[in-house]
Amino acid sequence: MFKHVAETLLSGQFICPTAYPDAYDYLSQAANAAKVNAFLLPLERELLNLDGELFYAAYTVVDDSNRGAIKDAFSELRSQLRPVVEWMDMVMTALGQDMPIRARDQIRLHQLLQAIEHEPSLAEQLNRLTQLSLFKTNKTSLNEQLSWVLQKLEQSGYLIRPNPQASIYIATGKINYLHKIIAFLNDAENLELDQHTTSREDGEQQELFL
Repeated sequence: MFKHVAETLLSGQFICPTAYPDAYDYLSQAANAAKVNAFLLPLERELLNLDGELFYAAYTVVDDSNRGAIKDAFSELRSQLRPVVEWMDMVMTALGQDMPIRARDQIRLHQLLQAIEHEPSLAEQLNRLTQLSLFKTNKTSLNEQLSWVLQKLEQSGYLIRPNPQASIYIATGKINYLHKIIAFLNDAENLELDQHTTSREDGEQQELFL
């Protein structure tokens, strides 16, 4: 299990009870977490836990050897931010929820589809989602569009489908990490991501991945 956990963390994955239940249980043991962290430290990483919902490996130092990898990871998250946030907003409205989706929340495709089909504004919002880069598709039916969006969220690590034959998705801990990024950007008053200067980007990348 140690090898599997270390490789998963070093590949940039988020270990949570939804996506990696066995690895999460392993790291929930203090002795195991300490062992993994001791392995990561010489690699300029450290094991972090967010909200008790996920473990991930963060860089302890930013230098020329890893700046490119950090920049790539930051750029990927930035590109996903708007589409995922708009999707969460659509789900909140469709299901009448007061709070955005968090780790372990369930998304039932047919329940969500039914709500969208009965509200033209939600159907239009879903159509707009499929014009964004993460969810880009030429599909036109609401069922196909929604299935595609959920599939892309699954591929991006925000959702999992425990039973491939069912239409129930569960939010992973990566959703909580996205909330952390949103909070950071709000605090920094940098919601317009495409207007950052290069120097500001470097600073943000370092803070988000340390």
